[in-house]
Formats: sequence, C-alpha cells, structure tokens
Amino acid sequence: MEIRFPFVQCVLLLLLPGRLRSDSPACSERKEDPACLETLVARPSEASCDGALSCRLHFLHPEEPSAPEEVKDRHQEQQLAFKQTLKQASSEGSGRPQNPRPRNVMDRLHLVEVSMLSMAAKFQRLQEESKLNQSRTEEKLNSLVVLLLGILSGCELSCNESVQKLSVPESRRLGTLKTKGGLHLPLKGAGHVGTQLDSSEKMERTFPRDCAEIYRQGIRENGIYTIQPVPLKMPFEVYCDMVTDGGGWTVFQRRQDGSVDFNRTWQEYKQGFGSLHGEHWLGNECLHSLTRLGQHALRIELEDWYGVKRHAIYRKFKVASEQHKYRLMAREYQGNAGNALSYSRNYNHDHKYFSTYDSDNDNYPAGNCGSYYGTGWWFDSCLAANPNGKYHRGRYSGVTNGIYWGTWYILTDKRTNQKYSFKRVEMKTRVLNV
Repeated sequence: MEIRFPFVQCVLLLLLPGRLRSDSPACSERKEDPACLETLVARPSEASCDGALSCRLHFLHPEEPSAPEEVKDRHQEQQLAFKQTLKQASSEGSGRPQNPRPRNVMDRLHLVEVSMLSMAAKFQRLQEESKLNQSRTEEKLNSLVVLLLGILSGCELSCNESVQKLSVPESRRLGTLKTKGGLHLPLKGAGHVGTQLDSSEKMERTFPRDCAEIYRQGIRENGIYTIQPVPLKMPFEVYCDMVTDGGGWTVFQRRQDGSVDFNRTWQEYKQGFGSLHGEHWLGNECLHSLTRLGQHALRIELEDWYGVKRHAIYRKFKVASEQHKYRLMAREYQGNAGNALSYSRNYNHDHKYFSTYDSDNDNYPAGNCGSYYGTGWWFDSCLAANPNGKYHRGRYSGVTNGIYWGTWYILTDKRTNQKYSFKRVEMKTRVLNV
C-alpha cells in the first residue's frame, strides 16, 4: 500500500522538533540520551521520496487476517518482546544478553539447552569456589594450630611474626608432622643457628629425634624443622635434606658463598652460628646430642669451581661431649672424594679433639693449628682436610687456609703454583638404616 504526502509534510514527519535521529552526530556523541536510546529500540519506518513534492512510506502487511483471540495474544506477545528488547538494550553494557520468548518448540528446546549449560557452568564455578574456600580455611586453621603450639612451647617469635613466617607449604608440612604423643611440630623460627624453644618446665612431650625420624613419618620436603635428640634437653632447629641419597640427613655445616666467617671462638663453635638457610655451623653441642646414641653416618659433599661434585661417606660418625673436647670419630670410608680424614699417620683427623684459635687441642707441638689456619676443626698436626677453611673464590696464594680436601684431583695450579679452594661444601649426618 502506498500513501503519498506532500513534501512539506514528509519533512515535518521526519524532523519533529525535540527528536534526534540515530544517525545524527548528536546521537553518536550522546548515545545514553533517552531520545537517542529510543531510536535504537524503536526504529522509525523507512521513508523514500519519489519526487520533490511527495514521499512514500512502506509498511509491512500481515500475512493473513487473525482472529480476535490471536490478535490479543499477538499483541501481548509483541508487548513482551518490546519489553525484552528494552531489557537487552539496557543490559548491553553489562554483557548479559537477554533472550526473547521462544516462538516454537525448537526455540524452547534451544533455550532449555542454553539454560542447562549455564546452570552447569555456574555449578562448576561454585564447586571451584568451594574448594578454594576450603583450602583457605584449612590453611588458616593450620596456621592457627601451629601458632598456638608455638605459644604453648614458649616460642620466642611474636604472634604476628609467626603467622607471617608460616608459608602455605610449611603449614601443610608441619600440619602432617606428629610426635609420639600426637602433637604437631611447632612453628619453625627465623632460621638462626642455636635457636631453641625456651621453657621453664620439663618437656613432657617429645619432638622428632632427628631428620631421619621426620623422613620416616612421610615428609619429603627439604627445609627447617624442629628436632629433639635428647628428651630432657631443649629442642632446636635444623635444616633437613630429604632428597639426597635416600633423605633424612641433618645438615650441620654449609659453605656456599663466603657470607659467614668461620674463624670463631670455642663458645661460638659450641653453640653454632650462621643461618640455617645459608652458611652455618650447627654447633658441637648439637652434634654431640645427635650422635651420642646409635650408629650414625657422615656425608661430606664437595663442589669445585669447575662444577665437579664428589662426596665422602663415613659409616661410623660420632662427636663426643665437651668434657672430651668434642672428639671426632669418622671411620669406614665410602665415596669418590677420597679419604682425607684418614690421610696418613700424622694427618689423621679421626679420634682428634676439636680446636679453635682460643682453645688449642691439636697435636701440633709448635703452635695452634686453629690460630694458624684461622678456623675451628678437628686438627692433627695440622690437617689433610679443612672444610671450615677460609672461603676463597677459586685459586689463592699464601698459607693453605682455604676450604681444603687433601685427596681432591686438583689441589694446586701447576702453571701459577696457586692453591685451589672449593665453591661449595656441605656436611650432614644420619642414623644408619633409615
């Protein structure tokens, strides 16, 4: 059907005062304006003008006449569709598309399928959120339990420091560690050697005896743990190697970067020094407590500046008490680094007393080996091995005071006659038959 209007009426119809067209520059800058928004959801019919004095409007005819009830239903359906379109336009920025009412069975099936997929996605997201919340709750509970145990055992750290220092893997690891009495291990400290849990009362519960016992409880992560070799003595912290050669090793010496001076007094070697995270000496008193009962092995790992790694194992290792000047027993050698602790008759470190620059207990009659080489060690007269020597970065000249192992494949540079020190050395002990 065609309806003709004069040209002036057509202009008035398309350019009503106060209305904006969707393609006008004003609407492109003000899309949120109600007038512009209305043009988006209710587009006017297309108009075309055939001549200067007339224009033509095109309307869509219904396919066939409808009954009054059908007209009513269709009218309501059109209203709902119009409202749905308004919702879709208003929520377009939020990214939540709104679907119109389905008109046939296929559309309804598609809508049901989309709804089921949406519900499945929401259910999966809720499951993931539930697992995450459960994990966070578990971590908080573990942190709280460990913190309370640290407080009950007289932990020196404040509560805030304890919570901050307890990482997620540490909390899970400590949460699985139980003593014979069924109690968890306390929170690990800052990693300083000699840290003990102070208590004015007798220790009625026991901690794991050493790293080997922790390993037997199923722990396989390297790190700092609290142990108690002697039930009636205070527990202390150690670094446990749970990976090397079957795990369960208690590390008592480490050299790796020269950050710690090993020329220390007798008292410092007794109590220990350094950081368990890096270079340290655990302490002769702790070594005695660890090895006083049972048969223990000693493992010494060496690495030079060319990346060559070797080790020496002594299947009988023990450190006596201070009363016996922390005398060393290191026998039954195995490994590929050579038996430097029993090098020769006059350079045999086995069964020798410990010496420092302020406590001379060596077999050298003319002086003090500890003072001469600037370190503490089980000297003979004087040494064929000295893992506690001065940290030189490779070759050096002068006195043989570096980290020394007399059976190593290279000890001096033949071209320059310079001596050779090590890049890394680590000493650890473990009870046999882990």
